[in-house]
Amino acid sequence: ETIDGVERTIRGIRPIKIAQVKSTTNSLLARTDWMVIRKMERDIDIPTDTATFRASVITESNRLETAINAATTVEELITAVQSANWPQE
Repeated sequence: ETIDGVERTIRGIRPIKIAQVKSTTNSLLARTDWMVIRKMERDIDIPTDTATFRASVITESNRLETAINAATTVEELITAVQSANWPQE
């Protein structure tokens, strides 16, 4: 497809967008990774609200990756990316 006079292909854009989703996911999870490590090393429970937040981040990440991979046009890809609904802590 041509956007603003530049030819773009879904194959070229898709991996970039998935990398951005993964980066956002990692950034959101990094804030509470220490709790997961603490659980593994010392068996101290992760607070319920933190576990729920982490699960929501992972769910949204998986949903976005699925939507991005399912897109067959640039417009569908844009719609998928713009549908991001990252949870708030």
